[in-house]
Amino acid sequence: MRKRWTGFLLTLLLLLLAGGLLVWTFARVHWSEVWLALRSLHLWQISIWMLVNLLILILLNLRWWFLLRLQGVKVPFFSIFIYRLAGFGLSYLTPGPQFGGEGWLVLLLRRRHGVSFMEGSISVAIDKLIELLANFSFLAFGLLVSLQVGVPNTILSTVLTLPLIGLLSAPFLLFGLLAKGILPASWLAKRWQQPPRLLLKLLQVLSDAEQRSASLIRQKLWLLIAVYLYSLGIWLVLLGEFWLMLHFLGIDVGFRQTVFTLTAARLAFLTPLPGGLGALEAAQVAAVQGLGFSAALGLSLSLLQRGRDLLLASLGIAFGSLLHLRPLFPSRETAGSEVFLPSPSLSLQERDP
Repeated sequence: MRKRWTGFLLTLLLLLLAGGLLVWTFARVHWSEVWLALRSLHLWQISIWMLVNLLILILLNLRWWFLLRLQGVKVPFFSIFIYRLAGFGLSYLTPGPQFGGEGWLVLLLRRRHGVSFMEGSISVAIDKLIELLANFSFLAFGLLVSLQVGVPNTILSTVLTLPLIGLLSAPFLLFGLLAKGILPASWLAKRWQQPPRLLLKLLQVLSDAEQRSASLIRQKLWLLIAVYLYSLGIWLVLLGEFWLMLHFLGIDVGFRQTVFTLTAARLAFLTPLPGGLGALEAAQVAAVQGLGFSAALGLSLSLLQRGRDLLLASLGIAFGSLLHLRPLFPSRETAGSEVFLPSPSLSLQERDP
């Protein structure tokens, strides 16, 4: 009963937060100006923007496809494309900073291609880790640019600096630990005396995935560094796509202003609100106003992003659900048990950090 009340209160708090941000945003815009800005977009502009977004999706999926190939797992690229879209849809609608769909990716690989849970988990975990490394690298750069463009140094230094440093450094710390063979989950499992059975199974999964991920990182370190640099290159394409949106809406700005506005959008998705609801709209209105343009253009910018993301999320969940319900490798009674089986070469008690 207490858990239900806690969940209810948390949901209510998030809804109130999202509602408050939306009210703050809508109070600053004239809807006639928003409608005029969106109506001014031409079909050819929308077509070019959609093609650039398709290119970004292809580039992102090539990374996961390559990581699977590194493990010797061959899955058709189009299937990878659909699965990642499904995972995005689930993550987008899940409260929290864009996590939640990773387990579905692993399950789709298992049900559609017979990929073991362990191999699927490693590919998804490494892909997500490299994505976080690249994303937080951009955010660190974006925050530095923001100091020069639109965020007062006093506000950033007194309120945001320490939390953001911790957040931005976490993926790099984890990657460094794994590269050196230091396994946090295995360390915790070894020192936790008699954990609950469910947590013990979870620790076994994490320990196995952690050990094999660390092994992959050590064996393919330079290849993975190349994948990280490739991911930074994707951010250049993302910047170009964002500048295109700004330009089509009549917000003609330079490189630093584009970085500033995109950083504001990406920070909104780090909030615990599903899809950054309310936070994205407020962030874009504040950022665009900070550059000297109207709040209506900021809301128009956020509505374009929201419409695109909802369309992709809906398509991903729809296609993902259809494929999930038609497995090519039906689950056996024991199929799920392999998730919790520790590596035969190293028992849980024998692992060292």
